[in-house]
Amino acid sequence: MRSKNYYPLMLDLQDKPCVIIGGGAVAERKAESLIEAGASVTVISPVCTHKLVQWAESGVLEAVYETYRTQMPQVQRAVLVFAATDRPDINEAVRLEAEALGKLVNVADDAERSGFIVPAAVRRGRLLLAVSTAGASPAVARKVKQELEQSFGEEYGEYLELLQELRLIVQRMVSDTKVRQEMFRRMLDWELLPWIRSGELQAAEKDELIRRIELEPTPGTMERIRIWIQHHT
Repeated sequence: MRSKNYYPLMLDLQDKPCVIIGGGAVAERKAESLIEAGASVTVISPVCTHKLVQWAESGVLEAVYETYRTQMPQVQRAVLVFAATDRPDINEAVRLEAEALGKLVNVADDAERSGFIVPAAVRRGRLLLAVSTAGASPAVARKVKQELEQSFGEEYGEYLELLQELRLIVQRMVSDTKVRQEMFRRMLDWELLPWIRSGELQAAEKDELIRRIELEPTPGTMERIRIWIQHHT
């Protein structure tokens, strides 16, 4: 069978309807990642895990405690469809209906029949690292994910939030594109990550950083800030 060449894509699922057919551990994992992405999640299954029931009762997702059947409105309006039951015949029926409706469908443990697969992912605030072996070895994908988790700690979330704030300031104050790009490049030379890891980068230091940029938004200032940060780390 011809191997698939997947197209990497980051989807904005905020408030988008997504449906999962199944209520077990696999469905729970898929629901958790969709909830994290802000999707509007519906689970269809006569029986669900305790966690899925809790999420339904708290309004985090919608649960339809029924056996899947064709022409269910939740499937018809979904942007993404997940077939995650322990019955191959039901998963196949979900796949066929979803494809007939022009939907992208993921079939649990069946990458070949899936219209898309979900990579192993590491999320650190705005940083999202995704790993896939195109279904060849989920175990290898999990191993690489664990290695990335060790290399990219939680400090990256705070780091990117701060860079985003500084970037917006520079964009607002500097009209010359080449100058802006040079300033952004020099920001990457700052030893901010060690400072954040140490726990010593506080609000006062962040405010001082912003003040220095706003006072004189130039590449030279970026270099002076680099030296200033060195003295604090």
